[in-house]
Amino acid sequence: MTSPGSAGLEAARRLFAHFPNAPVTINDRGSSIEFVPTQPDTFSVTIYDQGDDAMIAAGRWHTHYDDPEQLAWCALWLLSPFYRLVEEHKGGVLVAIWIERYEATGWEGFEPVYYMNPEDPVSWQPKGDETFARRYHQQRVIDLPMPYAQFEPEAVLNEEGLPPDFHAGKRLVYDKESAALELA
Repeated sequence: MTSPGSAGLEAARRLFAHFPNAPVTINDRGSSIEFVPTQPDTFSVTIYDQGDDAMIAAGRWHTHYDDPEQLAWCALWLLSPFYRLVEEHKGGVLVAIWIERYEATGWEGFEPVYYMNPEDPVSWQPKGDETFARRYHQQRVIDLPMPYAQFEPEAVLNEEGLPPDFHAGKRLVYDKESAALELA
């Protein structure tokens, strides 16, 4: 019997077979698959067979899926311009990382990984002139098989069919408030 983890990797193999010319090196090691963009200023996505589920990781972010198709599509979406990684630092210390998906309402964050306890509000208060810095990392390695408007008909897109604020690579934004706590 196939485990959910191995089924997830197999679903990803089938999905990525539709993109043979994508600028991605695929390192398939049997129990894990790493998708390494060949373009500069991008990030890799790796999926792991963990038996009862599969883990997906990008940078310091990760989550688990027991649905094989969700895992495969998450890997694809992370290589598209419609998902991005967000790292939040407080005074230079990493406190959280999550992914954001572009939707009709704009960017929506989900699947946060916390490096500081979100249930301890005092520790999240800036001290002195401390600020929060969010690093957004976005890429356009794979174009989706159909226009994004077919996935999200109400989404506002620019003339290229991308989110209006699309920025390939990394972008840093400073704020007095944490965005990560809103996801807890």
